[in-house]
Amino acid sequence: MDDIIKSIIEIDRGASKRIEEAEKQKLRMIEEARAEEERIIAAALEAKKAELAELEKEELNKTNARISELMQEKNEKLEAMKQSFEKNSDKWCEEIFKAVISI
Repeated sequence: MDDIIKSIIEIDRGASKRIEEAEKQKLRMIEEARAEEERIIAAALEAKKAELAELEKEELNKTNARISELMQEKNEKLEAMKQSFEKNSDKWCEEIFKAVISI
């Protein structure tokens, strides 16, 4: 009878030890899963930061190109106005003079 009780106690100890090891393994697996989740999130954040930086760079380039276009248009219009003034300034002065005298 003692042998049966000892055997049952040994089986119980073995089962308890396996349960304890399984719990430790479960906790390790949970910890590893959390660490993997953090790595995945960090990698995704880095990828999105890189993507955002690239988009920002592209938008800045587009903006600078548009500013250059607008500056060119402004310079062309100023040049056209300058040429118009140089061409017509004498005529305009004469018209203004005549308008003032006729008053």
